[in-house]
Amino acid sequence: MPAWHEATWVDDPDAAPRRKRRWRTAWLWLLILPVGLFLFSIARFNNYWQYDDYTVATFACEQPLAETATWSDMEAAGCRQAAIPGTEVKLLDGGAPAEEFESDGTTWTFPNLPSAFSTMGLNVLLEESAGRVFIVDASTTPPAVHREMSPSDVDRTVFARSFGAIDSTEFYAVVAPPE
Repeated sequence: MPAWHEATWVDDPDAAPRRKRRWRTAWLWLLILPVGLFLFSIARFNNYWQYDDYTVATFACEQPLAETATWSDMEAAGCRQAAIPGTEVKLLDGGAPAEEFESDGTTWTFPNLPSAFSTMGLNVLLEESAGRVFIVDASTTPPAVHREMSPSDVDRTVFARSFGAIDSTEFYAVVAPPE
């Protein structure tokens, strides 16, 4: 009889062949599927895939406007949709200007820009000096004055401002003459 340290394993020739035990990955789906659904629901809830066309129309006023102007004040100041000579409107997505746009001189359309984030901004470049420029939400009735744009130069010909938290994609850039 051999000693315990001399033992060898011998398969039984009459026994059925043994299957090698594989590492089963089926249980991984129990982890991957809920995590994937969770990430998808967060992305969907935050509208990460939402792209829209933005429209900005220029309005020229006949009279100056106050800092706290409302839409009725703008109507009283004779603000009408008009082509302002030498005006250029740029929509910014995270600081970079949108490359594609269509314009007829009074309305600028910027197709397929992300509308789920608050990184959108607007630049209005004028040929002549202006007193104030406002961003107006055109999707409400009556249009709501969203915010005043800040002049970026001493001559008051370049105005810039972010849209901030707003759900609209239709805006007016209302340009009032200096006082």
